Amino acid sequence: MALSKLFRSKRNSEEQYEYRRPDDSMQGRPPAHSDDESNWLVSYADMMTLLCGFFIMLFSMAKLDAPQYEKVKESVAKSFKGEYKNPSQEFARFLTQVIQEAGVEKEAAIRNDSSGVSLVFQSATFFDTLSAEIKPEGQKVLSQLMNGITMRQQLDNKKFKIVVEGHTDSRQILGGAYASNWELSGARASQVVRMFVDKGFNPQNLVAIGYADTRPDSPTTADPGSATADATPRRQPAETEESHARNRRVVIRILDAKADSIPLPADSAYPAAPATSAH
Repeated sequence: MALSKLFRSKRNSEEQYEYRRPDDSMQGRPPAHSDDESNWLVSYADMMTLLCGFFIMLFSMAKLDAPQYEKVKESVAKSFKGEYKNPSQEFARFLTQVIQEAGVEKEAAIRNDSSGVSLVFQSATFFDTLSAEIKPEGQKVLSQLMNGITMRQQLDNKKFKIVVEGHTDSRQILGGAYASNWELSGARASQVVRMFVDKGFNPQNLVAIGYADTRPDSPTTADPGSATADATPRRQPAETEESHARNRRVVIRILDAKADSIPLPADSAYPAAPATSAH
């Protein structure tokens, strides 16, 4: 009797254990998840793809500001303590060597800014008084300069926009081939541009501008005199003569070909010139 009770008790314990034990078919099976829990990942990926395409489209449509882009590059390089090489500064050093080889470093100045590099020549380097015909020695200087620019374009695999500015002093022209300083400055700039065209430069990347005396580099301190084709200028103080000589100049500005505007001339320290001729 006691043995029967013990057997029944043991059997009941085994049944209870089997009832509580998990099903063998469920062992090793990952927990079930609802399909709705992962659907958001697909929508999120689609949204990110669309946003990426949208910003790429905006970037492709935007006009990149080259000077601002260079400032950003410089700022990033400084932030990471890297060495930043300004393209304009490197190009300016290159042109300095070209000018030195041409032997006119005392008659020219080179300056660079965010818009590009400018070469400033005394008018006497290229022209005689009241003339827009380039002198033979001036043609040699321009030829060497054009060779240097062509070489640089090939090295950098890019094209430049060349802007030639003609500037005169404030004294009026009385007689001669040109009615005013406007015609004279424009003719001189055009003659320099013509040489670039003859050298094979793309005319679409060339601009000639005559500023006459509207963009003086150095102010005059005396009343303006007058000059004629066959007369010497009226005597003026030495500092005013030097100012007139500084204002008689030809500026060759080398800009990026993608530049859609031409910056106005800025005040700068141009080379002094002997006051030996007018205009």
